[in-house]
Amino acid sequence: MQYCFRKFLFSFVIIHLFYMLLIPCTSHGFVVTQVKHLFDLEHGMLQPSDVAVGKDQLIYVLDGVNNRVVVFEEKGTFSFSFGGKGSGEGLFNAPIGLATDNQGNVYVADTGNRRVQVFSPRGTFKSLVAVNPPEGGNPSDPVDCEVDEKRQRLYVADNDNHRIVVYSLTDYKFLESWGSEGEGMQQLRHPFLIALAQDTSLLVVDVLNTRVQVWSPQGQAVNSIGDYGVDVGQLYRPKGVCRDKDNVIFVSDSYVGAIQCFNRYGHLKSVLGDETGKVKIWKTPVGITIDSKQRLYVVEMLLNRVGVYQILETRDEGVK
Repeated sequence: MQYCFRKFLFSFVIIHLFYMLLIPCTSHGFVVTQVKHLFDLEHGMLQPSDVAVGKDQLIYVLDGVNNRVVVFEEKGTFSFSFGGKGSGEGLFNAPIGLATDNQGNVYVADTGNRRVQVFSPRGTFKSLVAVNPPEGGNPSDPVDCEVDEKRQRLYVADNDNHRIVVYSLTDYKFLESWGSEGEGMQQLRHPFLIALAQDTSLLVVDVLNTRVQVWSPQGQAVNSIGDYGVDVGQLYRPKGVCRDKDNVIFVSDSYVGAIQCFNRYGHLKSVLGDETGKVKIWKTPVGITIDSKQRLYVVEMLLNRVGVYQILETRDEGVK
């Protein structure tokens, strides 16, 4: 009986969101940023979770169920893959998130092995960072990582311990951790994917608090983007976050399928739509990123692919 009720409630939420986004409404409008579909990345992947673009426009997709990273050329041609199942150097156990630095090195949150591994642009193992749990805490659960080269830091999202762990980028020594379990501004509930803002603030997808928290380099949560709900400007189950060259912050919602754009202070700027101006709904969008050419990459986990889009103009008239 409880299952049936939850199923009915979820269906009601989705139908309500579709009504808000897709059916014309005269009472209010919102701005649509159009994207043009270029191509899809597919290579036998099974529930991929994250994507990053590295040096020479190489595209890295984390194919965690298959315990590998799949690499594509700029135009979408498969190039190579690296990894495999195991606990040794260069092997993975259900990895979830990844990041790249300016030299093209690839950082993989090797979740099941409770560590971050570092690779060259061509997938050669370079180093690893053991993510140790806090005293009295749960076993570590590193689900994503991000690199701040300006401040020489490596950030790791420790999902089950509701915190961000900070390491030195030069020697990978532990520096500090931020956050604790809860709903307050300095607290997190199962942080997931993370990204770096233009000012080196850290953007943290705070999944069960249905928001993205903005953390200063000093370890203070200074702002929150989104709140619980299914209306425009709200988040139901956020999963991915990235920013463009103008520091506009993009957030994917894996349940409702929309991607929304906010400014640094949490104000809604637009919702992504297709070339006709209609709001676009993806299938379970998770990891997202934007490259230097304003191309948007969207991991559609249950479709086992990454969609690549060109970000076009923003329609000021929005949907009305």
